[in-house]
Amino acid sequence: MKLNKILASLAFVVATSVGATSVAEAHVTLNPQVSEPGSYEEYSVRVPVERNDQTVKLELEVPEGVALSTVQPVPGFKHTFDKDSKGNIKKITWTATDRGIGPNEHMDFPIVAANPEETGKFKWKATQTYKDGTVVRWTNEDENSETPAPVTEVKAGHAHDHESEGASQSSVGQTALWIVSILALIVSAVALFKRNNFTKSDK
Repeated sequence: MKLNKILASLAFVVATSVGATSVAEAHVTLNPQVSEPGSYEEYSVRVPVERNDQTVKLELEVPEGVALSTVQPVPGFKHTFDKDSKGNIKKITWTATDRGIGPNEHMDFPIVAANPEETGKFKWKATQTYKDGTVVRWTNEDENSETPAPVTEVKAGHAHDHESEGASQSSVGQTALWIVSILALIVSAVALFKRNNFTKSDK
Protein backbone atom coordinates (compact mmCIF):
# COMPACT_ATOMS: atom_id res chain seq x y z
CA MET A 1 0.00 0.00 0.00
CA LYS A 2 2.81 2.37 0.93
CA LEU A 3 4.58 1.49 -2.31
CA ASN A 4 1.47 2.35 -4.29
CA LYS A 5 1.34 5.75 -2.60
CA ILE A 6 5.00 6.38 -3.44
CA LEU A 7 4.42 5.45 -7.07
CA ALA A 8 1.37 7.71 -7.20
CA SER A 9 3.44 10.59 -5.78
CA LEU A 10 6.21 10.02 -8.32
CA ALA A 11 3.67 9.98 -11.14
CA PHE A 12 2.25 13.29 -9.90
CA VAL A 13 5.70 14.88 -9.76
CA VAL A 14 6.54 13.74 -13.29
CA ALA A 15 3.21 14.94 -14.67
CA THR A 16 3.62 18.31 -12.98
CA SER A 17 7.20 18.74 -14.24
CA VAL A 18 6.39 17.79 -17.80
CA GLY A 19 3.23 19.92 -17.73
CA ALA A 20 5.14 22.96 -16.52
CA THR A 21 7.69 22.52 -19.30
CA SER A 22 4.90 22.24 -21.90
CA VAL A 23 3.19 25.39 -20.65
CA ALA A 24 6.46 27.35 -20.74
CA GLU A 25 7.08 26.21 -24.31
CA ALA A 26 3.51 27.04 -25.42
CA HIS A 27 4.24 30.78 -25.54
CA VAL A 28 5.19 32.59 -28.73
CA THR A 29 8.93 33.27 -28.38
CA LEU A 30 11.90 34.75 -30.24
CA ASN A 31 15.25 32.98 -30.17
CA PRO A 32 17.99 33.73 -29.40
CA GLN A 33 16.70 35.67 -26.43
CA VAL A 34 20.04 37.43 -25.91
CA SER A 35 22.26 38.88 -28.63
CA GLU A 36 24.99 41.46 -29.26
CA PRO A 37 24.49 45.24 -29.67
CA GLY A 38 24.84 46.55 -33.21
CA SER A 39 24.77 43.10 -34.79
CA TYR A 40 22.58 41.60 -37.47
CA GLU A 41 20.84 38.71 -35.75
CA GLU A 42 18.74 35.94 -37.21
CA TYR A 43 15.80 35.46 -34.88
CA SER A 44 13.45 32.49 -34.99
CA VAL A 45 9.85 33.33 -34.14
CA ARG A 46 8.46 30.10 -32.67
CA VAL A 47 4.68 29.73 -32.78
CA PRO A 48 3.18 26.75 -30.90
CA VAL A 49 -0.49 25.75 -31.02
CA GLU A 50 -2.05 25.33 -27.58
CA ARG A 51 -5.67 24.90 -28.68
CA ASN A 52 -7.49 22.18 -30.58
CA ASP A 53 -7.56 24.28 -33.73
CA GLN A 54 -5.24 25.53 -36.45
CA THR A 55 -3.28 28.77 -36.24
CA VAL A 56 -3.88 30.61 -39.51
CA LYS A 57 -2.33 34.01 -38.88
CA LEU A 58 0.47 35.62 -36.89
CA GLU A 59 1.14 39.33 -36.54
CA LEU A 60 4.44 40.54 -35.07
CA GLU A 61 5.21 44.15 -34.17
CA VAL A 62 8.83 45.27 -34.49
CA PRO A 63 9.91 47.07 -31.30
CA GLU A 64 11.18 50.63 -31.43
CA GLY A 65 14.95 50.73 -31.89
CA VAL A 66 15.15 47.43 -33.80
CA ALA A 67 15.36 47.49 -37.62
CA LEU A 68 13.88 44.51 -39.42
CA SER A 69 16.00 43.59 -42.43
CA THR A 70 14.67 40.44 -44.09
CA VAL A 71 12.11 37.65 -43.64
CA GLN A 72 12.63 34.09 -44.78
CA PRO A 73 9.63 32.72 -46.70
CA VAL A 74 7.89 29.89 -44.87
CA PRO A 75 6.07 27.16 -46.83
CA GLY A 76 2.32 27.30 -46.28
CA PHE A 77 2.33 30.97 -45.28
CA LYS A 78 2.52 34.28 -47.12
CA HIS A 79 3.85 37.41 -45.42
CA THR A 80 3.10 41.11 -45.74
CA PHE A 81 4.68 44.22 -44.23
CA ASP A 82 3.32 47.36 -42.61
CA LYS A 83 5.82 50.20 -43.11
CA ASP A 84 6.12 53.74 -41.81
CA SER A 85 6.59 56.84 -43.99
CA LYS A 86 10.36 56.20 -44.12
CA GLY A 87 9.96 52.64 -45.36
CA ASN A 88 10.86 50.98 -42.07
CA ILE A 89 9.03 47.72 -41.42
CA LYS A 90 6.91 48.11 -38.30
CA LYS A 91 4.86 44.92 -38.47
CA ILE A 92 4.95 41.54 -40.22
CA THR A 93 1.83 39.49 -40.86
CA TRP A 94 2.03 35.83 -41.81
CA THR A 95 -1.20 34.35 -43.23
CA ALA A 96 -1.74 30.66 -43.95
CA THR A 97 -2.23 29.67 -47.56
CA ASP A 98 -3.10 26.10 -46.63
CA ARG A 99 -4.09 24.36 -43.37
CA GLY A 100 -1.91 26.48 -41.08
CA ILE A 101 -0.29 25.10 -37.93
CA GLY A 102 -2.22 22.22 -36.40
CA PRO A 103 -2.85 21.19 -32.77
CA ASN A 104 0.26 19.99 -30.91
CA GLU A 105 2.43 21.47 -33.65
CA HIS A 106 4.72 24.47 -33.85
CA MET A 107 6.40 26.41 -36.62
CA ASP A 108 9.43 28.69 -36.78
CA PHE A 109 9.37 31.94 -38.76
CA PRO A 110 12.97 33.17 -39.38
CA ILE A 111 13.69 36.89 -39.54
CA VAL A 112 16.87 38.99 -39.62
CA ALA A 113 17.01 42.23 -37.65
CA ALA A 114 19.64 44.87 -36.91
CA ASN A 115 20.09 45.28 -33.17
CA PRO A 116 20.52 48.79 -31.76
CA GLU A 117 23.86 49.88 -30.32
CA GLU A 118 22.19 50.51 -26.97
CA THR A 119 21.66 47.57 -24.62
CA GLY A 120 18.24 46.77 -23.19
CA LYS A 121 15.19 44.55 -23.44
CA PHE A 122 12.81 44.70 -26.38
CA LYS A 123 9.24 43.40 -26.46
CA TRP A 124 7.91 42.00 -29.73
CA LYS A 125 4.12 42.12 -29.43
CA ALA A 126 2.49 39.20 -31.24
CA THR A 127 -1.09 38.34 -32.16
CA GLN A 128 -2.02 34.73 -32.94
CA THR A 129 -5.27 33.99 -34.78
CA TYR A 130 -6.95 30.58 -34.95
CA LYS A 131 -9.16 29.21 -37.70
CA ASP A 132 -12.30 29.56 -35.57
CA GLY A 133 -11.61 33.27 -35.13
CA THR A 134 -10.12 33.08 -31.62
CA VAL A 135 -7.39 35.69 -31.13
CA VAL A 136 -4.59 35.36 -28.57
CA ARG A 137 -2.64 38.56 -27.97
CA TRP A 138 0.91 37.93 -26.73
CA THR A 139 1.30 41.52 -25.62
CA ASN A 140 1.35 41.49 -21.81
CA GLU A 141 4.18 43.51 -20.25
CA ASP A 142 4.38 41.04 -17.34
CA GLU A 143 6.73 38.21 -18.32
CA ASN A 144 5.02 35.92 -15.79
CA SER A 145 1.54 36.40 -17.21
CA GLU A 146 -0.32 33.81 -19.28
CA THR A 147 0.19 35.82 -22.47
CA PRO A 148 3.56 37.58 -22.18
CA ALA A 149 5.01 39.50 -25.10
CA PRO A 150 8.10 37.81 -26.57
CA VAL A 151 11.23 39.50 -25.23
CA THR A 152 14.76 39.74 -26.59
CA GLU A 153 17.68 41.34 -24.79
CA VAL A 154 20.58 43.19 -26.38
CA LYS A 155 23.57 42.68 -24.12
CA ALA A 156 27.31 42.91 -24.74
CA GLY A 157 29.35 39.73 -24.45
CA HIS A 158 26.45 37.32 -24.90
CA ALA A 159 26.67 36.40 -28.57
CA HIS A 160 26.26 32.68 -27.88
CA ASP A 161 23.73 32.75 -25.07
CA HIS A 162 21.14 31.18 -27.33
CA GLU A 163 23.30 28.05 -27.55
CA SER A 164 23.30 27.66 -23.78
CA GLU A 165 19.56 28.39 -23.66
CA GLY A 166 18.92 25.66 -26.21
CA ALA A 167 21.13 23.26 -24.27
CA SER A 168 19.31 24.13 -21.06
CA GLN A 169 15.88 23.50 -22.59
CA SER A 170 17.14 20.23 -24.08
CA SER A 171 18.53 19.22 -20.67
CA VAL A 172 15.16 19.85 -19.02
CA GLY A 173 13.41 17.73 -21.62
CA GLN A 174 15.94 14.92 -21.26
CA THR A 175 15.61 14.98 -17.47
CA ALA A 176 11.84 14.63 -17.75
CA LEU A 177 12.26 11.70 -20.11
CA TRP A 178 14.69 10.02 -17.70
CA ILE A 179 12.21 10.43 -14.85
CA VAL A 180 9.41 8.95 -16.94
CA SER A 181 11.64 6.02 -17.97
CA ILE A 182 12.70 5.29 -14.39
CA LEU A 183 9.09 5.47 -13.18
CA ALA A 184 8.03 3.08 -15.95
CA LEU A 185 10.73 0.61 -14.92
CA ILE A 186 9.64 0.80 -11.27
CA VAL A 187 5.99 0.20 -12.18
CA SER A 188 6.95 -2.74 -14.41
CA ALA A 189 9.12 -4.27 -11.68
CA VAL A 190 6.33 -3.94 -9.10
CA ALA A 191 3.77 -5.43 -11.48
CA LEU A 192 6.10 -8.37 -12.23
CA PHE A 193 6.76 -8.86 -8.51
CA LYS A 194 3.04 -8.92 -7.69
CA ARG A 195 2.35 -11.27 -10.58
CA ASN A 196 5.02 -13.73 -9.39
CA ASN A 197 3.66 -13.64 -5.83
CA PHE A 198 0.13 -14.20 -7.12
CA THR A 199 1.31 -17.17 -9.22
CA LYS A 200 3.14 -18.70 -6.24
CA SER A 201 0.10 -18.32 -3.98
CA ASP A 202 -2.04 -20.15 -6.56
CA LYS A 203 0.39 -23.07 -6.43
